[in-house]
Amino acid sequence: MVLMRAREAVMHRFRPHLREHDITEQQWRILRVLAEEKNIDMVALSARCCIQAPSLSRTIPLLVDRGLVLRANHGNDQRRVLVDLTPKGRALFRMMSAESVQIYAQLESEIGKVRLEKLYQSLDELIGIVQGQ
Repeated sequence: MVLMRAREAVMHRFRPHLREHDITEQQWRILRVLAEEKNIDMVALSARCCIQAPSLSRTIPLLVDRGLVLRANHGNDQRRVLVDLTPKGRALFRMMSAESVQIYAQLESEIGKVRLEKLYQSLDELIGIVQGQ
């Protein structure tokens, strides 16, 4: 419960920012991953975003309809679907990430840089232990 409460407390800071751009938390995670990786397949995108495949399959068409994401079949394997950001999607990501930096900076200012780095390190260690790495 502590981890869930911590996540909710942090997301409370970001939700107004997301709502301002009519983007859900899941959509933002997708945009962030697509900004880092071009033409990623849906299976890899699902894993990177921590979004289950059925939810991702419902969310991607919404982003396609908004002109933020392109979807195409892989040339060699028609069952594989590749996803990428459109120029409009990249522009939205750049604008939103610049605004997100301010929210992160405020959190860092309140928590302290060293404490925040230790928190990130502890969470990374937790993830590694839980995933058996």
